[in-house]
Amino acid sequence: LHASSPAREEEPPSAPSGERGLSQVLGEELEHERTTYVPSEVVAKGPPEPFEIIETDGDCEITLVRAYGDDEEIAVTFNATEDPYEEDEYFNDGTVDGLVSNETDEDDEDVTIHFTVSVSRGDGHEGLEFSCATDGETVEVRNVRYESLGSLGSSDDEDDEDAYFSSYPGPNYDELDESVQEEFHKYLEARGIDATLANYIAEVHVDKEQREYTRWLENVANFVK
Repeated sequence: LHASSPAREEEPPSAPSGERGLSQVLGEELEHERTTYVPSEVVAKGPPEPFEIIETDGDCEITLVRAYGDDEEIAVTFNATEDPYEEDEYFNDGTVDGLVSNETDEDDEDVTIHFTVSVSRGDGHEGLEFSCATDGETVEVRNVRYESLGSLGSSDDEDDEDAYFSSYPGPNYDELDESVQEEFHKYLEARGIDATLANYIAEVHVDKEQREYTRWLENVANFVK
């Protein structure tokens, strides 16, 4: 992938010089990424036990799974292609409207990563789906949906999707009584959805995006050379 490699000299004379230049700079960027990026200790250690990670090369969706008790299955799912972004309403430092001075913007920006937590029991025909977000330190619940999965079990995927979006999505979470919200948080914490997992999600989100970016560089460089 580099200009000095033998493969570069063997390129057909008819290949446009612009394409050779593109392949070269992509190769240089690939080499830079491979030699400078080091996964964090959190990523290297793996997910908090007893979670197991499920991922596929080329697919940016990551799922963390575990069993809980005698009949529960927990799945935490997020997508590494979703860019974390600053969200003043949540995870702020207590200042009015989440505003901070210009001097601290670059260092202290809060980012939000969205993820879902699915809790199913028994035969998996019913469960809860929590829509959550994290800044890498805390877990914020945004919505709780009850799913009767048996009613979505038709053979037609489109019918299942229509049934999902037409079903009651759950109440406005922020309007629930504080005691109910607190118990939902305790419910998730008991199942390992806590600050430790939040930190792992934030770290592996970066790592997965980095690995897929490196894969993209390699594939595109090989295609255009």
